[in-house]
Amino acid sequence: MLTIYRASAGAGKTHRLTGDYLRLLFLHPGAYRRILAVTFTNKATDEMKTRIIEELYLLASNKKSDHLKDLMRQTRWDEKRLREEARRVLVVILHDYSAFQISTIDRFFQQTMRAFTREIGLRGGYGLEMDERLVLTEAVDNILADLDKKENRELLNWLLRFAEDKVEEGGEWNLRRDIMALSSEVFKERFKQSSDQISQNIADKGALEAYRKTLQALIQATEADAKKLGDKGMEMMQRAGLHPSDFKWGKSSGLSFFEKLAAGAMDAPKDRFLGLADNVDNWYTKTTDPEKGIAIIRLFDAGMNELVKSVFTFFESLTSYYTAKEITRYYYTLGILNDISGKIAEYREEKNVMLIADTTELLSKVIDGSEAPFIYEKTGTRIDHYMIDEFQDTSSMQWHNFRPLLHESLAATHDNLIVGDVKQSIYRFRNSDWKLLDEEVVHDFRPELIAEQTLTENWRSCRKVVEFNNSFFATAPALLQAMYNEALMESSLNEEERGLFATKILSAYKENSQEVAPPFKIKEGHVRIEFIEEQEEKPWKEEAMERLPSLLERLQDNGYRLSDIAVLTRTNYEGALVADTLLACQEERAGNGYRYDIISDDALFVGSSLAVRFVIALLGYLTHPEEKTYEQMARFSWYAMKGIDDTIEPFFPEEEKSNLLALIPLSLYEMTEGLCRLYGDHFPDNEQAFLQAFLDLVAEYTRQENADARRFLKWWEETGVRKTIASPDGQDAVRIMTIHKAKGLGMPVVILPFGDWEIDHRPTQSVILWCKPQQAPFDRLYLVPVRYGKNLGNTHFAVDYFNEKLYAYIDSLNTLYVAMTRAKEEMIVFAPKPKKLTKSGEVEKTDSIAKLMWAGLQPDIEEDVYESGTWWMHERKEKAKEKEEIAIRRLDSVSFDDRLHLRLYGKGFFFDNKERKRGVLMHELLSRIRSREDIETSVNSYHLEGLINKEENDELIERLSRLLSDDRVKSWYTEPTRVLNEVEILFGKGESRRPDRVMLHGEKAIVVDYKFGEVKEVKYQKQVKSYMQLITEMGYSEVEGYIWYVESGEIEKVVF
Repeated sequence: MLTIYRASAGAGKTHRLTGDYLRLLFLHPGAYRRILAVTFTNKATDEMKTRIIEELYLLASNKKSDHLKDLMRQTRWDEKRLREEARRVLVVILHDYSAFQISTIDRFFQQTMRAFTREIGLRGGYGLEMDERLVLTEAVDNILADLDKKENRELLNWLLRFAEDKVEEGGEWNLRRDIMALSSEVFKERFKQSSDQISQNIADKGALEAYRKTLQALIQATEADAKKLGDKGMEMMQRAGLHPSDFKWGKSSGLSFFEKLAAGAMDAPKDRFLGLADNVDNWYTKTTDPEKGIAIIRLFDAGMNELVKSVFTFFESLTSYYTAKEITRYYYTLGILNDISGKIAEYREEKNVMLIADTTELLSKVIDGSEAPFIYEKTGTRIDHYMIDEFQDTSSMQWHNFRPLLHESLAATHDNLIVGDVKQSIYRFRNSDWKLLDEEVVHDFRPELIAEQTLTENWRSCRKVVEFNNSFFATAPALLQAMYNEALMESSLNEEERGLFATKILSAYKENSQEVAPPFKIKEGHVRIEFIEEQEEKPWKEEAMERLPSLLERLQDNGYRLSDIAVLTRTNYEGALVADTLLACQEERAGNGYRYDIISDDALFVGSSLAVRFVIALLGYLTHPEEKTYEQMARFSWYAMKGIDDTIEPFFPEEEKSNLLALIPLSLYEMTEGLCRLYGDHFPDNEQAFLQAFLDLVAEYTRQENADARRFLKWWEETGVRKTIASPDGQDAVRIMTIHKAKGLGMPVVILPFGDWEIDHRPTQSVILWCKPQQAPFDRLYLVPVRYGKNLGNTHFAVDYFNEKLYAYIDSLNTLYVAMTRAKEEMIVFAPKPKKLTKSGEVEKTDSIAKLMWAGLQPDIEEDVYESGTWWMHERKEKAKEKEEIAIRRLDSVSFDDRLHLRLYGKGFFFDNKERKRGVLMHELLSRIRSREDIETSVNSYHLEGLINKEENDELIERLSRLLSDDRVKSWYTEPTRVLNEVEILFGKGESRRPDRVMLHGEKAIVVDYKFGEVKEVKYQKQVKSYMQLITEMGYSEVEGYIWYVESGEIEKVVF
């Protein structure tokens, strides 16, 4: 049986999951090895494991357990036997903990996929790359670096078109950043599912150009027809001695539409034109000149009325025209994304890594159509029971991978469990799809195999909070559905298609109502929503921030600790505003008896620190000492941090500059720490935590990347500046977090300071829809990208458009639902008062969260405040033992010259022969070099790691440049080929060979082996011949081999 629990916020789903897991443990000995419970975060996984172990401990140690009675009923055991069994199970699990299978869904897929490395095409020992942005950055950089190549001319044209579109949109734009934003599309499931077909379409350049010309011809023909209608209308008016301004409404008359058509405009006709058909009274007025009135009536009867109706018919049949316009408008992005996807594939192959984002897709392709026993056979495991938590966050591909496993389990009559809540689906940017829980899962299995249950009690919140959410989230979906349906009626959808969407929002919230759990019925709780009127001199968000400190003071007076309070924001930027406000209060309101301490993993940006900005500016100055920009940036940061009265001049006289420039030869970390040491006495105490976090980021970067200051500054600008300070749990401070991070948590007090965001996508957002054309000639491409916008409502992609609009509406409403269901006792919201209200105080359109709240809470809003319940006097529990806090006062640092020096380079430990050491070093350097452009980077990395000094660094660069400029080898390091340095060739019985360098170009392969000794040996020839033989067996028809005696300069060709 598959049991589906629909659990609203606070309904106790973790408690229910724990109970069902324990039941299976007791009924089936050793079941923990055959139960797989998956959720979506490591934190949720740890929580579930902890809860199960704790409950087993309570049962085993004769302590009170909320699950005792239910388990006794389900197992039909008495209490003594149940507790004895709990002791046995607990001991077994603790001694076999690695088989205790509760994990994230990604980890389970990773474990499964490792059994399919051969089918996927991965080499053994592949790595797992978690940072998608890092890979995307390198792919985009490679794309831009290769734009001057002949084969990328089409890509250059696409990017120019992309840049032109961004300029036309107005506002700020940055080509590289915009390409990065566009390129994130390659990680969306809709693109991944069709990437192979897209590549095939793009590969045929001729067909692609023919497709574009076909659409362009359709557009031009349609516009020509429209112009003909306009010309005909103007001609008929001229023959009648009339002009569009002679008709009703003068220059803006309905007949002026013909003038626009004749000029080439294609805008749909407006109301005045629509009112002309069969209604001559709308053509003139009583004040119209009598002669012109007669002429107008004659014109009406002479065919102009029929022409007007022809225009109606024409515009009602423009679906294909609008479709062609939308495809050609964004069609070029298909090529850009395909090239980006190709670069990412190259990255995977070169680095032998797999992106965490690829796991689901690759596994889906491998097991597609496979039976579950085959999967078990490959993985070496057997699962009888599946428990999937937070099912609303599952993606379509993830469900595609899980579904055959559940089918197998159900066929064997095993119990399975799915838990979720459509209303809490807020991770669509991670490909989650709430429709799986709302519609699909119940249709994927036979009805008799499914049991659906709704958990109706709220075990988190007090009565007024639950009642408010019950009421508001019954009204709000109806308001949104009404607004959504209005848009449906204005579209080109037929009645059947409109019916697909007419009740979707209502359906998603059909199980919203909850009962207050018995322990919370006696606690009233409090909800307060303050609507702030926007003023020219003070934006509403500024007023909200002014009210926040006083609110915290009142809550402290009411008995709340700061740790009881959470401030939720939709974005990290908003969280930073809250953090800045409360940090400022710590100084401005010091000594008033209240506290404003904060902790946040989202809002305390390392890059917001003035001290960090100062250090970054100095790093830029040291990297580019000839540029004055960084020096001025440092001055600005200093003035902002120390005040305008303090001067930075002592830090930039010549003697001070010499101290700075002395840091240049050091490694990146030593350089950064040296800057902190030079100016550490001047940094305020509240900057020390930011500096320490910054140094940690520098250390982490140097471990993972090439420790080059220029590259670090680029990484900082793109990625590092958004890093935040991780905050420890358990501090008595206000927690600032995003709504997405707060999901699953409950807090006594929740403050939503910025209760407003758009319901639909903003017009400035570049949201791409991946649509599959069904009609000719558009279906020549398997999938096309179109930009989300109201124009799509009149295209063949109207269903796709309204599907995305539905998702956008649900996303916005769900985000509000998650925010408003975190509070246990107090919920306070600040929101802007809607600007345009009717005489009765109602909003015209609920297109933002603030307007939705205003509309949903009328008529209970008094003086711009909605309030339910009264301020709650919190019953503070006995004060826990205070933890000793140690403040970071100053960053301690020891000069690099005073430290113990270690010999880092150990390759020559057993020999001191200088020539041999040099040969080993040269061999390693050549193994890193793919083209002549890599020489400087490769050698510099050895210098930065302390393996060679500056003099040796310059000498090696000069020597390698000279060697690789030799006419005999020059082509090996300049011509566009695929280079494999020291890559193993595997052959029979697990053996392998590793040539120094292999260059591949089409069917041709060149093998080079480096030698640094003076003696030539026969075995060298045999060695290269063996490489050539293996490469020939791999299918290369033309294979050349060479032995390069680097020291002597001799190059010996190997005859095969």
